[in-house]
Amino acid sequence: MLAIRLRALGDVVLTTPALRALRVGHPGRALDVVTDPRYLPLLTGLPGIRRVWAAGRGTGDTLALAGQLRRERYALAVDFFGNPRSAFLTAACGARTTAGYDLRGRRYAYRQRVAREVAPAPGRREHASAVHVRLAEAVGGRNDGLAAEVALSDAARHEADALLRAARIDHPESTIGFIAAGTWATKTWPPSHAARCIRRLIAAGHPVLLIAGPGEEAVTEALDALVPGLRVLPPAGVAALVGVIARLRAVVGTDSGPRHIAAALGVPTFCWFGPTHPDTWASPGPAHGFWWTPLPCRGCDRTACPHWNCLPTLSPDTAADAVLAHLERHARSTPALGPAHHA
Repeated sequence: MLAIRLRALGDVVLTTPALRALRVGHPGRALDVVTDPRYLPLLTGLPGIRRVWAAGRGTGDTLALAGQLRRERYALAVDFFGNPRSAFLTAACGARTTAGYDLRGRRYAYRQRVAREVAPAPGRREHASAVHVRLAEAVGGRNDGLAAEVALSDAARHEADALLRAARIDHPESTIGFIAAGTWATKTWPPSHAARCIRRLIAAGHPVLLIAGPGEEAVTEALDALVPGLRVLPPAGVAALVGVIARLRAVVGTDSGPRHIAAALGVPTFCWFGPTHPDTWASPGPAHGFWWTPLPCRGCDRTACPHWNCLPTLSPDTAADAVLAHLERHARSTPALGPAHHA
């Protein structure tokens, strides 16, 4: 079997329940996965996955990969992404059965198609993981729950230790990972709000480690100026990021990929939502809380907004109170923390 899931970080993590559904529904059949090169460490080593192929973005890379996949003679190929490149790879691999979402311009690649969006009830949305599991079920997969899983290697653990030392984090087991930025500008909390919330958490006795990715340097610089002595995670690859998050007490902040990694590792989380919908993106289970703006335009999924005020209306003091209350109930107790394993 072949599963294809290209970008992004959180979306790759949320596809793992569907990969597990394929494995459970087709016992004894090998499963390979195609993903972006940077996300290979998330999947390499997970139970039941034989090989993870790296999909470069260049035309030459795509054509070369298509040739390699075709030589594998897959019986089944499932496209969990649905962009032109993933649709091409699905069709070009030569699998007898192909499946994907019924999207305009891409449906030609699949013999089995399912709707991308299905409303479970009026005004509600399907969880992102449930969407992928539904596609897996259409080709014989068996639902084994929506809990995500990520791989964590010994090398990633060692690299994480070095990063935590560089960030001056002596006790990661009592440290809160904080995410202020988001993939979209509309998902990014104002730095002034994030700074106030971080100061409240530190004052309550919780060390805070800022987690920021490429392209988020402006937010990091603003928070550095607003919170003197702020601990910031140095630039890290995905494998090391998983290792760092596995060591933390909790991860809080905006709707983001690192939060999904935390949930997959069993690390408690708390998130604030504005333009994205918690039905789709909130991690299941009581250990993962959230706060959603009350504005009527919430859940619009806009990446740009002329009157952006959903996240600015979320008070940093109220957020800090909510996080502290959530951690009181659900944060992992320090003595119970040990070496992290993939979920």
